[in-house]
Formats: sequence, C-alpha cells, structure tokens
Amino acid sequence: MRNQRGVAVITAILIVAVAASAATLMLAQQSAMVDQAMLLTSRAQADHYADAGLDWARGVLSEDARRTGSLDHLGEGWAQPITALPMDRAIVAGVIDDAQGKFNLNNLAAEGKSDADFKIFQRLLRELSLPVELADAVMDWIDTDQDLAGPGGAEDAYYLSQRRPYRTANQPLAHIDELYRIRGFDAATVARLKPHVTALPGRKRIPVNINTATEAVLAAIVDGKVPPDEIAARVQLRRSKPFTSSNEIAQWAPRAEARVSSTDLAVKSDYFVVRVQVAQDEVTVAAEALVVRNAQGLATVAWRRPLL
Repeated sequence: MRNQRGVAVITAILIVAVAASAATLMLAQQSAMVDQAMLLTSRAQADHYADAGLDWARGVLSEDARRTGSLDHLGEGWAQPITALPMDRAIVAGVIDDAQGKFNLNNLAAEGKSDADFKIFQRLLRELSLPVELADAVMDWIDTDQDLAGPGGAEDAYYLSQRRPYRTANQPLAHIDELYRIRGFDAATVARLKPHVTALPGRKRIPVNINTATEAVLAAIVDGKVPPDEIAARVQLRRSKPFTSSNEIAQWAPRAEARVSSTDLAVKSDYFVVRVQVAQDEVTVAAEALVVRNAQGLATVAWRRPLL
C-alpha cells in the first residue's frame, strides 16, 4: 500500500512538472510572438515615418522652386538638416543634399561622347590624386560601343575574362555604387571619389551648381583659370553671398572658357538626394532617394533604396 501511495505521489509530481514546463514554454512562445508583433508594428510605423520624411523633402523642394526657382544655394531652408525631430515613440532625422553639387559621370557620354567632360573628369581625378586612366574605364562602361577609350579602358573582353564574368553596361550609370563593377575601382578609390561625383539619370548633360560644388570639382571645371585660394575663399563666402547668374560666374572666372559659365556651371539645381533615418522603439530604418524637380517645380522620386 505504501509503495502504491509513493508511486502515486511521484506520478503527481511528474504531472505537475510536465504541466509547469508546458506552461512555461507556452508563455515563452507567447512572449516571443508578442515581441515579434511589436517589432513588426514598430517597423511598419518607422517605414511610415520614413515615407513621410520623403514627402516632407518633396514638399520643401517644391516650395523652394515656387519661391526662388532660379537659384539654389546652401543658405536656403532645404539645405538645413533635421537632426532629431521627436515624434510619437520615434526620432526622425533627415537631410537634403544637392546632387548637382557634384560632377555627373553620365555627362561623359551625354548626347554622344563629350571630350570636354572627359577632360573635366580627368582633372578631377588628378585633384584627388587618383589615376587619370580611371576616366577611360568609366567612359567605356557607359558608352554604347566596344572601342577602348584609352589605356585604362575596359569593354566586354576584359569583364568576360574575370572570375565571375559580366558585360559592360553600355548605358548611363544607374547609381554611383555601380563604380564598384568598373575596372580599377576598389573600395578606397570609390570612397575618395564619392563626395565629388554623382550619377544622374538619362543622357542629358547636367551642369554643376557652383553654389554647392566641392572645391575639387570647381578646380577641375575652371582648369586652373581661378587660383585655388580664390576658389576656397568663394566656397566659404557663398552661403551668405551665392552666385545668382551666369554673368557673375563669368566675372569670377574671366579667363575661363565661355563654356564654363554658360553650360558647365549653373546657379540652380533640379536633382537632390534625400536621406531619412527613423528610430522607432528598438527599430531603426534609413532610406535614400533621388528627388527630381521638373520645369514646373514639382518634385518627384526618381529612385529610392533602403540604407538600413
């Protein structure tokens, strides 16, 4: 009888232990499901704020075009970043950069091969202490033929011989990160070049905005016709005293070719890169987009990609 009572007690203890383990497992699974649901909700809310940030940027740029459509400079409202805007359980940050403050690599083959832009890019590479032969490789990547642009060029024959073969694009760069696929460009080279170049859509030649360009880009365009110290001084001054017309550019660089003030440099921009970052609870979302303003000032998104 005692043995039977002992077995019954042990059996009861085992049943309680199994039930407790099952309850613990169920609670853990339920907690994980709740956490997952909260993360999904936070992610959806963060994505919503990121979309709202891009809409805000489009609105700012459209309003800027309405007020001062013929001039863009770093003293305007669109150029002032939002560092930490508090929202409901979230922090939103954003910045608008002028994409036309950089040299557009697609100019190399805009409306046919451009010798003038090719030379500008070569001078920019020299300014940055990078091999000028890189210009040959970029030209071959975006032009439509299979002829080598120079000793540093590369067409299908070169890329098809790689360990993982591929062909040249033979079309404009879709994004500046495409440089990683071009002969001669490693991570260090791209990192050094990236602050000074961009890839804007299409084969339309797009000028550089003198009010937002880097010193290296300006030096490459004026080709020594303006001393480096004068370029640096003007870059420091332009936030409060921007260039307002091509005539002012011509007066600033009187010895430069007429092309510099008429087609190489401008005082307004139509292409902007918008970056938005949202921290929502435990979730962080970041996105980047190219925003284009049309002739009527309407700002639209040309492309968008996630950064986080």
